[in-house]
Amino acid sequence: MNRSLSTMAACGSALLAVSGLLFVQCGGDQKTAESPAETMPSAEPPQAEQADAATTRSEPTTADNPLAEVPAPAPAPAPAAAKVDPLSDEQIAAITDAANSSEIAQAKLAQTKSKDPAIKKFAAMMISHHGEAKQKQAKLKLKTAESGVSTAMQVDADSTLNALKADTGKDFDQAYVTAQVSGHQKVLDTINDKLLPNVKNPELKAYLEEIKPRVEEHLKQAKQLQENLDSKRSSMPSSGKQAG
Repeated sequence: MNRSLSTMAACGSALLAVSGLLFVQCGGDQKTAESPAETMPSAEPPQAEQADAATTRSEPTTADNPLAEVPAPAPAPAPAAAKVDPLSDEQIAAITDAANSSEIAQAKLAQTKSKDPAIKKFAAMMISHHGEAKQKQAKLKLKTAESGVSTAMQVDADSTLNALKADTGKDFDQAYVTAQVSGHQKVLDTINDKLLPNVKNPELKAYLEEIKPRVEEHLKQAKQLQENLDSKRSSMPSSGKQAG
Protein backbone atom coordinates (compact mmCIF):
# COMPACT_ATOMS: atom_id res chain seq x y z
CA MET A 1 0.00 0.00 0.00
CA ASN A 2 2.67 2.41 0.93
CA ARG A 3 4.66 1.38 -2.10
CA SER A 4 1.68 2.09 -4.33
CA LEU A 5 1.25 5.57 -2.85
CA SER A 6 4.94 6.31 -3.35
CA THR A 7 4.76 5.17 -6.92
CA MET A 8 1.74 7.36 -7.62
CA ALA A 9 3.40 10.37 -6.01
CA ALA A 10 6.48 9.86 -8.16
CA CYS A 11 4.36 9.59 -11.30
CA GLY A 12 2.52 12.78 -10.37
CA SER A 13 5.74 14.65 -9.91
CA ALA A 14 6.95 13.36 -13.22
CA LEU A 15 3.78 14.50 -14.95
CA LEU A 16 4.07 17.97 -13.43
CA ALA A 17 7.68 18.22 -14.54
CA VAL A 18 6.81 17.13 -18.07
CA SER A 19 3.88 19.55 -18.17
CA GLY A 20 6.15 22.41 -17.08
CA LEU A 21 8.73 21.52 -19.68
CA LEU A 22 6.10 21.43 -22.41
CA PHE A 23 4.78 24.80 -21.27
CA VAL A 24 8.24 26.33 -21.36
CA GLN A 25 8.93 24.84 -24.77
CA CYS A 26 5.61 26.07 -26.15
CA GLY A 27 6.22 29.53 -24.75
CA GLY A 28 9.67 29.53 -26.24
CA ASP A 29 8.27 28.51 -29.58
CA GLN A 30 5.80 31.36 -29.46
CA LYS A 31 8.49 33.84 -28.57
CA THR A 32 10.73 32.51 -31.27
CA ALA A 33 7.95 32.75 -33.87
CA GLU A 34 7.22 36.33 -32.94
CA SER A 35 10.84 37.54 -32.98
CA PRO A 36 11.27 37.62 -36.81
CA ALA A 37 8.45 40.13 -37.12
CA GLU A 38 10.14 42.40 -34.60
CA THR A 39 13.68 42.19 -35.99
CA MET A 40 12.96 42.11 -39.79
CA PRO A 41 14.57 45.19 -41.43
CA SER A 42 12.34 47.73 -43.16
CA ALA A 43 12.00 47.49 -46.93
CA GLU A 44 12.57 51.29 -47.26
CA PRO A 45 16.19 52.54 -47.10
CA PRO A 46 17.12 55.02 -44.37
CA GLN A 47 16.48 58.69 -45.22
CA ALA A 48 20.16 59.53 -45.03
CA GLU A 49 21.00 56.90 -47.65
CA GLN A 50 18.17 58.19 -49.90
CA ALA A 51 19.57 61.73 -49.71
CA ASP A 52 23.08 60.53 -50.60
CA ALA A 53 21.76 58.52 -53.55
CA ALA A 54 19.77 61.52 -54.81
CA THR A 55 22.83 63.75 -54.59
CA THR A 56 24.90 61.21 -56.49
CA ARG A 57 22.27 60.91 -59.24
CA SER A 58 21.77 64.67 -59.65
CA GLU A 59 25.47 65.54 -59.87
CA PRO A 60 27.23 63.12 -62.22
CA THR A 61 30.96 63.56 -62.66
CA THR A 62 32.62 64.13 -66.02
CA ALA A 63 34.24 60.68 -65.79
CA ASP A 64 30.83 59.00 -65.28
CA ASN A 65 29.19 61.08 -68.01
CA PRO A 66 31.50 61.89 -70.93
CA LEU A 67 28.80 64.06 -72.52
CA ALA A 68 28.65 66.39 -69.54
CA GLU A 69 29.77 69.91 -70.43
CA VAL A 70 33.05 71.04 -68.91
CA PRO A 71 33.06 74.74 -67.92
CA ALA A 72 35.19 76.77 -70.32
CA PRO A 73 38.32 78.30 -68.78
CA ALA A 74 38.32 82.03 -68.22
CA PRO A 75 39.86 83.89 -71.20
CA ALA A 76 43.39 85.12 -70.71
CA PRO A 77 43.74 88.89 -70.46
CA ALA A 78 44.71 90.55 -73.73
CA PRO A 79 48.35 91.64 -73.86
CA ALA A 80 48.90 95.35 -73.57
CA ALA A 81 49.53 97.03 -76.91
CA ALA A 82 53.11 98.05 -77.46
CA LYS A 83 53.57 101.78 -77.17
CA VAL A 84 54.75 103.37 -80.42
CA ASP A 85 56.58 106.64 -80.05
CA PRO A 86 55.61 109.37 -82.54
CA LEU A 87 58.05 110.00 -85.36
CA SER A 88 60.36 112.99 -85.06
CA ASP A 89 60.98 115.46 -87.89
CA GLU A 90 64.42 113.90 -88.42
CA GLN A 91 62.88 110.44 -88.77
CA ILE A 92 60.22 111.75 -91.17
CA ALA A 93 62.92 113.32 -93.33
CA ALA A 94 64.76 109.98 -93.48
CA ILE A 95 61.58 108.21 -94.63
CA THR A 96 60.82 110.59 -97.50
CA ASP A 97 64.47 110.55 -98.63
CA ALA A 98 64.49 106.74 -98.68
CA ALA A 99 61.24 106.66 -100.67
CA ASN A 100 62.57 109.05 -103.31
CA SER A 101 65.87 107.18 -103.64
CA SER A 102 64.22 103.77 -104.07
CA GLU A 103 61.87 105.04 -106.78
CA ILE A 104 64.75 106.55 -108.74
CA ALA A 105 66.81 103.34 -108.53
CA GLN A 106 63.93 101.17 -109.77
CA ALA A 107 63.09 103.62 -112.58
CA LYS A 108 66.69 103.66 -113.86
CA LEU A 109 66.64 99.86 -113.98
CA ALA A 110 63.35 99.93 -115.90
CA GLN A 111 64.77 102.25 -118.54
CA THR A 112 67.62 99.85 -119.27
CA LYS A 113 65.69 96.53 -119.13
CA SER A 114 62.23 97.29 -120.54
CA LYS A 115 61.38 97.54 -124.22
CA ASP A 116 57.84 98.77 -123.63
CA PRO A 117 57.53 102.49 -124.53
CA ALA A 118 54.87 103.06 -121.87
CA ILE A 119 57.10 101.54 -119.19
CA LYS A 120 60.06 103.65 -120.29
CA LYS A 121 57.94 106.82 -120.26
CA PHE A 122 56.63 106.09 -116.78
CA ALA A 123 60.16 105.36 -115.52
CA ALA A 124 61.44 108.65 -116.95
CA MET A 125 58.67 110.49 -115.07
CA MET A 126 59.67 108.73 -111.84
CA ILE A 127 63.29 109.83 -112.22
CA SER A 128 62.26 113.41 -112.91
CA HIS A 129 59.61 113.84 -110.19
CA HIS A 130 61.43 112.02 -107.40
CA GLY A 131 64.68 113.73 -108.36
CA GLU A 132 62.98 117.11 -107.95
CA ALA A 133 61.56 115.99 -104.59
CA LYS A 134 65.03 115.05 -103.37
CA GLN A 135 66.40 118.45 -104.38
CA LYS A 136 63.59 120.30 -102.57
CA GLN A 137 64.15 118.31 -99.41
CA ALA A 138 67.89 118.94 -99.59
CA LYS A 139 67.21 122.70 -99.62
CA LEU A 140 65.41 122.38 -96.28
CA LYS A 141 68.73 121.22 -94.77
CA LEU A 142 66.98 118.82 -92.43
CA LYS A 143 68.85 116.27 -90.36
CA THR A 144 67.79 112.65 -90.75
CA ALA A 145 67.44 109.85 -88.22
CA GLU A 146 66.65 106.19 -88.75
CA SER A 147 63.46 104.60 -87.43
CA GLY A 148 61.66 101.29 -87.72
CA VAL A 149 59.61 102.72 -90.59
CA SER A 150 62.58 103.89 -92.66
CA THR A 151 64.50 100.67 -91.99
CA ALA A 152 61.58 98.50 -93.11
CA MET A 153 61.09 100.68 -96.17
CA GLN A 154 64.75 100.36 -97.15
CA VAL A 155 64.74 96.57 -96.69
CA ASP A 156 61.63 96.28 -98.86
CA ALA A 157 63.13 98.54 -101.53
CA ASP A 158 66.38 96.54 -101.69
CA SER A 159 64.45 93.26 -101.94
CA THR A 160 62.30 94.62 -104.76
CA LEU A 161 65.29 95.95 -106.69
CA ASN A 162 67.14 92.62 -106.45
CA ALA A 163 64.06 90.74 -107.65
CA LEU A 164 63.67 93.11 -110.63
CA LYS A 165 67.28 92.55 -111.63
CA ALA A 166 66.53 88.84 -112.04
CA ASP A 167 63.51 89.40 -114.35
CA THR A 168 63.59 89.98 -118.09
CA GLY A 169 61.22 90.87 -120.93
CA LYS A 170 57.50 90.92 -120.21
CA ASP A 171 58.09 89.40 -116.79
CA PHE A 172 60.18 92.42 -115.84
CA ASP A 173 57.54 94.86 -117.10
CA GLN A 174 54.84 93.13 -115.07
CA ALA A 175 56.99 92.94 -111.93
CA TYR A 176 58.08 96.58 -112.22
CA VAL A 177 54.56 97.93 -112.59
CA THR A 178 53.31 95.73 -109.76
CA ALA A 179 56.10 97.10 -107.55
CA GLN A 180 55.12 100.65 -108.48
CA VAL A 181 51.50 100.11 -107.49
CA SER A 182 52.46 98.49 -104.19
CA GLY A 183 55.25 100.94 -103.39
CA HIS A 184 53.27 104.12 -104.04
CA GLN A 185 50.32 102.80 -102.04
CA LYS A 186 52.61 102.17 -99.06
CA VAL A 187 54.19 105.62 -99.35
CA LEU A 188 50.77 107.28 -99.56
CA ASP A 189 49.50 105.40 -96.51
CA THR A 190 52.67 106.31 -94.60
CA ILE A 191 52.26 109.99 -95.40
CA ASN A 192 48.63 110.01 -94.30
CA ASP A 193 48.94 107.80 -91.21
CA LYS A 194 52.43 108.49 -89.81
CA LEU A 195 54.11 111.52 -91.35
CA LEU A 196 51.51 114.29 -91.50
CA PRO A 197 50.04 113.49 -88.04
CA ASN A 198 53.50 113.77 -86.40
CA VAL A 199 55.38 116.44 -88.34
CA LYS A 200 56.21 119.63 -86.41
CA ASN A 201 58.51 121.59 -88.69
CA PRO A 202 56.32 123.92 -90.82
CA GLU A 203 58.60 123.67 -93.85
CA LEU A 204 58.70 119.90 -93.68
CA LYS A 205 54.92 119.79 -93.35
CA ALA A 206 54.54 122.01 -96.42
CA TYR A 207 56.90 119.68 -98.28
CA LEU A 208 54.80 116.63 -97.36
CA GLU A 209 51.61 118.37 -98.47
CA GLU A 210 53.30 119.19 -101.79
CA ILE A 211 54.53 115.69 -102.61
CA LYS A 212 51.35 113.91 -101.50
CA PRO A 213 49.31 114.82 -104.64
CA ARG A 214 52.19 113.63 -106.83
CA VAL A 215 52.31 110.28 -105.02
CA GLU A 216 48.56 109.94 -105.58
CA GLU A 217 48.99 110.72 -109.29
CA HIS A 218 51.85 108.24 -109.63
CA LEU A 219 49.72 105.55 -108.00
CA LYS A 220 46.86 106.28 -110.39
CA GLN A 221 49.11 106.03 -113.45
CA ALA A 222 50.79 102.87 -112.18
CA LYS A 223 47.39 101.19 -111.75
CA GLN A 224 46.36 102.23 -115.28
CA LEU A 225 49.64 100.88 -116.66
CA GLN A 226 49.05 97.62 -114.81
CA GLU A 227 45.57 97.26 -116.32
CA ASN A 228 46.98 97.86 -119.82
CA LEU A 229 49.64 95.19 -119.33
CA ASP A 230 47.09 92.71 -118.02
CA SER A 231 44.87 93.38 -121.01
CA LYS A 232 47.75 92.81 -123.43
CA ARG A 233 48.79 89.57 -121.75
CA SER A 234 45.23 88.21 -121.77
CA SER A 235 44.81 88.93 -125.49
CA MET A 236 48.13 87.35 -126.51
CA PRO A 237 48.25 83.72 -127.70
CA SER A 238 49.92 81.18 -125.43
CA SER A 239 53.05 81.06 -127.59
CA GLY A 240 53.39 84.84 -127.35
CA LYS A 241 53.14 84.74 -123.54
CA GLN A 242 55.90 82.16 -123.32
CA ALA A 243 58.15 84.03 -125.77
CA GLY A 244 57.79 87.33 -123.87
